[in-house]
Amino acid sequence: MRQVNDKPDKEEVQGGAGLGEVCAVCACADQDIVASKWIALEGTVRLAAQHRERLLERFPARMIDEAAAFDRYLSVIPEAATAMKSGVGGIRSLSQSGILTGLWEMAQEAGVGLEADLRRIPVRQETIEICEFFGENPYELSSGGCLLMTAENGNTLVAALAREGIMAAVIGRTTRGKERVLYNQGRKSYLNKPRD
Repeated sequence: MRQVNDKPDKEEVQGGAGLGEVCAVCACADQDIVASKWIALEGTVRLAAQHRERLLERFPARMIDEAAAFDRYLSVIPEAATAMKSGVGGIRSLSQSGILTGLWEMAQEAGVGLEADLRRIPVRQETIEICEFFGENPYELSSGGCLLMTAENGNTLVAALAREGIMAAVIGRTTRGKERVLYNQGRKSYLNKPRD
């Protein structure tokens, strides 16, 4: 696996396959967990494109058009570049998974635990509405366009991304040990191993 400090090849960056090939997880315990942009962007684009007519029976066209246009956010190269210059500890593309799977895999590969707050995870209202319509869970929907990153000071990373016009949020923290804990409005639960 390539370490974050290695520079990606030009071909890898231009290949459009996301950062799965570019950066490996190298998170450590006691780091903030940061998510860039919003979760479930890729899945929302797919649902909006494939089921436009069904969605139009319930939602205004402008909302469906906006959801379909989330594809403009799918490149993670700008935030990856900023993160690498800002002392990121670990970095993981979610182009093949939802946020919950991404969190599990990041912790598993790094040998750390984590605590994350579902209320802090950024998600667009269009995604929530479309997921409710189809009975999908936005935390499990493909989240290409969102990067999971770890840093000693997540707020510093969020500020660096904001200067580049990229929204991000601190959603939790890596911990020593193996527990993967989720909080939702004060309720504590445990992150389950993703299904194959």
